[in-house]
Amino acid sequence: MDQFILNLLQKQKRRIIGLRSGNSGNGFELVVVEISGSGLNTKFKILHTVHQLYAPRQKQFLVQIRDPRQHKPQLIKRINSELTRIWAETINELLTGTAGSTAAIDAIGLLGTTVKSAAAGLNLPVQLGDPDLLAQLTGITTIGDFYRAGLATAGGQGKPLLPYIDWLLFSRLKKNMLLVNIGDLSSCTYIPADGDKLKIRAFDTGPGNGLLDQLMQRLYELPFDRDGAKAALGSLSEKLTGYLQQLDNFPEQSPAESPVRDQYGTGFVLSLLRQALRWRIPEPDVMHTASRHISFRVWKTCHDSVPRNLQEVVLCGSGSHNTFLRQLCREYFQPVPVRQSSDYDLPEDFREAIGAAMLANECIQGIPANLAGLTGATKEVISGRICPVRENQI
Repeated sequence: MDQFILNLLQKQKRRIIGLRSGNSGNGFELVVVEISGSGLNTKFKILHTVHQLYAPRQKQFLVQIRDPRQHKPQLIKRINSELTRIWAETINELLTGTAGSTAAIDAIGLLGTTVKSAAAGLNLPVQLGDPDLLAQLTGITTIGDFYRAGLATAGGQGKPLLPYIDWLLFSRLKKNMLLVNIGDLSSCTYIPADGDKLKIRAFDTGPGNGLLDQLMQRLYELPFDRDGAKAALGSLSEKLTGYLQQLDNFPEQSPAESPVRDQYGTGFVLSLLRQALRWRIPEPDVMHTASRHISFRVWKTCHDSVPRNLQEVVLCGSGSHNTFLRQLCREYFQPVPVRQSSDYDLPEDFREAIGAAMLANECIQGIPANLAGLTGATKEVISGRICPVRENQI
């Protein structure tokens, strides 16, 4: 392994696959990235992107494992193996087709689906997937276990990881910036103009695009609200807004606390729809009101938690494709300009997969990639575990 790292360090550019399995359980994203440098000198070029949906059986596994009571060793082992084999199959198909041979790829960076483990009475993040198995199935050295590697040597909670990547990408702009990720949940990273890592803030704000998708599936039997068209046709319901504020207890929590992901699951959605039906609120008004609730929670939490001298807001995540949500964010954050991450060559849907590749690159070069001020760690440490390819160990 030492020789492997030495060989990579001698390369001016490294070709790394970044793989992120989203916490929504819908699918995973994969990028092939050419990376040079490290730290604030990191530069990257995207060569290929892939978005792969999970089959219903795989999605059911991921829903099941969200429940800490299901964290039985045999079940976790089974899910880890199945997910890893799906990822490996996709990677091998990609390399056989457009991305070139395995020999052209230097490493894989793996950010698996995150669940919380109550093992030993703790409430810590665990990333699903097996980086050792992925290395054997693809023939490519894999770097993963980013949470656990940091926890082992520096304590804290191991997360969040991606604000470090946001710092790498946006601190060079020398602006007070807010990166807003509207995914299954909504989350934010504040990057100060002076680049001081101790001033970085990161937190979840509440529901995201996942809530809108669930509403669309139940109200219209459609997977999502394309461009927010249904919501844009509706009007704000003051009564439903008040009920949403009562139903959603996340605003009462500290911004440092991440909401329980399933807080905005089936129970939340059914309660909201039952009340809307009781008050005979039209379906477009339900979508409009829920969209406003999401964007308002983003603005209000950030307004209360970051300095008031914002110079720019950057949107990413699946929800950033929703034209109506973008319009609402611009309305709430005005006069601060609101842009999209693609304006900075960072595709909205692939921030996390690119982050996986960058975290792998930092690990290879021995650069600490945890923000101790956010994770609760006692010090900055190298994140990630390098899993080399071993013969006859599949």
